[in-house]
Amino acid sequence: MSVHNKASGWKAAELRTRFVPKSRIRSGLASISPWLDLVLLLFFFMFSEGRVVMQPGVIVNLPVASFEEGVTSGMIAVVLALDNPDGASEVIFFDDEPYAASDEKRMSELKLAFREYSTSHDETALTIYADEKIAHGTVSEIVQIARDIGLEHVNMGTRE
Repeated sequence: MSVHNKASGWKAAELRTRFVPKSRIRSGLASISPWLDLVLLLFFFMFSEGRVVMQPGVIVNLPVASFEEGVTSGMIAVVLALDNPDGASEVIFFDDEPYAASDEKRMSELKLAFREYSTSHDETALTIYADEKIAHGTVSEIVQIARDIGLEHVNMGTRE
């Protein structure tokens, strides 16, 4: 049953045919490009994210030295000069624990912590990372504590 319109010249059966354009937008590379853009953007953000995020920590201004001698050690003490309203104070960080250099009780606890760490980890060396503002006497006191407990090597951490 075909309906024919004599005025316009079309048949109803012809209206049900599919329209197929001559150029297909979704063919070939054009269909991949949005996905490729998305993958490249994700790739860029994944690799740049590590450089953008601030890492928590304290800035230590190590002294400059050109020598590269010493023994590798897992036993590390970081000495910082803190600016307090009462005046500058020096704090020694060892094994995630702060020790005030001006407090004799804390320094004896530091000595015990050095001894415990060196025996449990079989360490014979200590590396000291001291800020440029640290007094020589504080560093000498740490070296003396290391010598008293029997450590054979004391290294100073520097930057090139």
